[in-house]
Amino acid sequence: MSTGQHKAFWVLRFSKCKSIITVQRDFCRHYGIDAPTAQSIRRWYKQFEETGCLCKGKSTGRPRVSDDNVKRIRESFKRSPCKSTNRASRELKIPQTTVWRVLRRRLTMKPYRLQLLQALKPNDKLKRLEFSIFMQEAMQDENFASRLVFIDEASFHLSGKVNRHNVRIWGTTNPHAIIEHERDSPKLNVFCAISKTLVYGPFFLLKTQNASNLAISTIKQ
Repeated sequence: MSTGQHKAFWVLRFSKCKSIITVQRDFCRHYGIDAPTAQSIRRWYKQFEETGCLCKGKSTGRPRVSDDNVKRIRESFKRSPCKSTNRASRELKIPQTTVWRVLRRRLTMKPYRLQLLQALKPNDKLKRLEFSIFMQEAMQDENFASRLVFIDEASFHLSGKVNRHNVRIWGTTNPHAIIEHERDSPKLNVFCAISKTLVYGPFFLLKTQNASNLAISTIKQ
C-alpha cells in the first residue's frame, strides 16, 4: 500500500465526517497500522482543497537515515528490547526523534506494555469460590450492605520494582510479557476506608516479610 493511497483514504474520510478521531480509528481498523497525527491529516486535506493533488512537495533537503544507522538501531533493540528511546539515543549518538521514527516507520515496531498479574497460589482459587458463595448468601440480609466497609490503598515497595507505566518492550509482535507480583514483600502501605457513615484513616503501615504490620502514623477523620 503506497503512501498516496493512505493519504487518499484520510482525505476522503475526513471530507465526509470532519472528525480527526473518527478518521484515525477507521484507518487503524482498516489497515492495522498507526494513523498519522491530526496536524498531518489537516495539512493533506488543505493541500487537496487548494491544489487538487496529494503529491509530495519539494524535499526540504534533510538527509534520510542511513541503512547503517537503521541496522544499529535494530541490533540495539534486538539485544535489549526493554530499553527506552532516550537511552538508545545516548548509546548510539543518534537523536531520540530519529530513533523513534526508525522504530515506528522503518522497522514497524511497537512499544508493548508489561502486564501486571497477581501471583496465585494453588489454594487461592478455592478461597475465591468460598468467598463468592459467602457474599451471595450474606447479601440476602437487607442490613448487610450498610455494614460494608470499602478500602483503597497504595503500596510503595522498599526494594526496586519495575514500573509498568514507564517500561516498554519494543518488537514487531506482542511478546505478552508479564510480571509476577509477589505478595508480602517489604513495602509501605497507605490506605483509607469508608463506610456508610464514617471515613477511616488514612493509615500508614510498614510491612516486612519477618514482621507483622506496624502502624507508623495514623490520622483520624
